[in-house]
Amino acid sequence: MKRFAHILLFAFMAIGVVQGQGDPLVEALRKYQAGALLEAKDLVDQAVASPEHDTNAEAWLLRGFIYKDAFKAATDTAQGDGFRAVAINSLQRCLALDEAGTYRENATQAYDYLARSYFNDAARALTEMNDRRAIEVFGRYKEATLALDPKADLRAKEVEFTNALGTVYTKRFTVQREDTAMFELAVDAYEHVLAIDPENYGANYNLSTLYYNRGVFNIRRISAEDEIPTIMQVQEASREYFQLALPYMLKAHDMNPSRRETLLGLEGIYYSLQDQESSDKFRQLFEEIAPEEQR
Repeated sequence: MKRFAHILLFAFMAIGVVQGQGDPLVEALRKYQAGALLEAKDLVDQAVASPEHDTNAEAWLLRGFIYKDAFKAATDTAQGDGFRAVAINSLQRCLALDEAGTYRENATQAYDYLARSYFNDAARALTEMNDRRAIEVFGRYKEATLALDPKADLRAKEVEFTNALGTVYTKRFTVQREDTAMFELAVDAYEHVLAIDPENYGANYNLSTLYYNRGVFNIRRISAEDEIPTIMQVQEASREYFQLALPYMLKAHDMNPSRRETLLGLEGIYYSLQDQESSDKFRQLFEEIAPEEQR
C-alpha cells in the first residue's frame, strides 16, 4: 500500500500546479502527505462538494485514499465502518468519472483492499461468536465486490463463510440444547452450503453430526419417571434424526473413505438405528485404519 501511496502522490503533483493556493483539494493533499488524516478528510470533503471538483476523478481518488487510511487508523468499530463506506463510495465515484482509465489501477487496488477487509472482519466476528456482525459485514463484502464486478464468482467465499457460520450456531446449540432455534439455524447454514457445493465434505459431515447429536440428546432426556408412551415417542423422534444423519455421513465417507471420523460416525448411526451388522462393519474398518494413515 505504500507503493500505491507514492503513485497516488505523484498523480496529484499536477494539482498544486493547476490549482491556486487555498484550494481545499491542494490543502487536503498536503495534509494527507503530512499524515494529518482528520484535517485532510475535512478538506477533501469540502473539495468534492464544490463545483470545481465534483466531477474530478482525481479528487474522488484522493478522498478514497484519505478515508481508506482513516479506516485503517480507526480504533472504534463504528467509526471505522463509516470511514470504510465513504472510501468505497469515493473510489466507485472515481472509477465512474475516470473515462480514460488514468486512475483505474490505483483505485481498483485500493478498492480491493477495502472489499477484502469486509470479508476479514466477517471472519473475525465469527471467531468472536458475533454472528450478527459477521452476517452484516459479509453482506457488505458481497455488495462491494459485485459493485465493482457484477460477474464476480463469490461461491467459494459464500461456502467458506456459511460453513463457519454453521459452526457458530452448532456451538451455541451444543451449549444450550433446549434452544432449538440454534439447531435450525445451523441446519439452514449447512443446507445452504450444500445447495452451492453438494460435494462439500465439511457441510456433509457437520450436518450429519448435528442431526445425530440431536437424536442422542432426545434419548438422554428420557428419565425413569417418564410414561412408556412418551419414551416410545422420543425414541421414534430420535430415530428420525438418525435417519436424517445417515445419507450425509455416507456422502462424507464416499468422498474420503479413509477418514476415521466418518467411519466412527457411521458406526454410531447404524448402532442407533439398531443395524448391528452395519455398525460392526464400520467399526472394523475404523480399527483397520491407523490415525496417521487417514487422508
